[in-house]
Amino acid sequence: MRLVTFYTFFVLIISITVSSNPIAENAEKFLGNIASGAPSSNFSDYWNQLTLENNGKWGNVERSRNNMDWSAISAAYNYTRQKGFPYKQHAFVWGTQEPGWIGGLSAADQKKEVEQWIKSYGEKFPQTEMIDVVNEPLNKPPSFKNALGGSGATGWDWVIWAFETARKYCPDSKLLINEFEVEYDAKLAANYLKIIMLLKERNLIDGIGIQCHTNEIQRDKPTVQAIREALDTLASSGLPIYVSELDLKGDDNTQLADYQRLFPVFWEHPAVKGVTLWGYAPPTWISGTELISNGRERPALKWLREYVAEHKGSVSAGHTEKTGKQFTFNIFHSGRGFLCTYENMPSPVLLRIFDPQGRILSGVNKTISNNNHTILFIPQNNLSKGLYVFEITGRDLYKTQTVSVSK
Repeated sequence: MRLVTFYTFFVLIISITVSSNPIAENAEKFLGNIASGAPSSNFSDYWNQLTLENNGKWGNVERSRNNMDWSAISAAYNYTRQKGFPYKQHAFVWGTQEPGWIGGLSAADQKKEVEQWIKSYGEKFPQTEMIDVVNEPLNKPPSFKNALGGSGATGWDWVIWAFETARKYCPDSKLLINEFEVEYDAKLAANYLKIIMLLKERNLIDGIGIQCHTNEIQRDKPTVQAIREALDTLASSGLPIYVSELDLKGDDNTQLADYQRLFPVFWEHPAVKGVTLWGYAPPTWISGTELISNGRERPALKWLREYVAEHKGSVSAGHTEKTGKQFTFNIFHSGRGFLCTYENMPSPVLLRIFDPQGRILSGVNKTISNNNHTILFIPQNNLSKGLYVFEITGRDLYKTQTVSVSK
């Protein structure tokens, strides 16, 4: 009896003192998760990026006007300073979880309060790596958007104002936009790209967020191809993509199968620079999405660790993993049209061109080989004014280049 008691105690001590490293440690992309404040003690055993869930939203921070509670943000932010991994603020402007008092103000006062909120955050947390400046502009714009400029001349003046304000007060942070359903809906992704390009032309945006909640991507069971095409569309902006709110639910077998089907298309896309899962231990916002249940790692979490361990590398523009050779890819706009030159291009690579509205130009998609070549694209009289995006994709690389056309 005494021997059994001693053995049990010994095993317990081992389970407490032995910890593991983050799943994506030393990977070229982060794999993060959420917390409500300072995370649980085992957070860094799995994740190396943190997003504050609800407690970073304006409606929770400033429940009563001019009384801001920064405690939850401070706890999460300080935790990431200690651990040395990125913190993302979620979010500045969103049509849900607004302060309850904002609707009773004049438009001028609403605008002042939004600016004060962003300014106060920037002063307190200047080293924040990433910020969701506008959350869900297509699906859930704020009630006070007209106070920020409304649609205006661009159709999205209120979004532009929000990013201008964030750039002013948070100059050292990467400014992101965030939206749901764009990860598989081609029409919505194209509309999203229009906002993104307006921001990029003004040097106001540093990355694109896509959400990928289980109630979105499992509802219609989108194909991997549909997701990949949506990612390619957004990647045509030349900006990095961050999968910001991924969760998958089901029993052990269902959840595992969906992670195996869907996670690789996000993780392996060269434009995706990080993935944040939306919860891992109960309570999660959607029951069944947890990756740890009753203290037990579910099969999907075990698979995730093994998969990421085998896929820690990604491809950087400018070279290929397969050959290691440097390649060149340049676009020039001459008086006659576009000139494309390339050298040491791996074969085969698909070249696509996106017009200023984010549409793929028909008739010019081309598979190019690894010889040196110069190609003339599209005569000048067929080009409209604006920013064009040239994209090359292949098994071993991804690269974009933008060219402005003015007449």
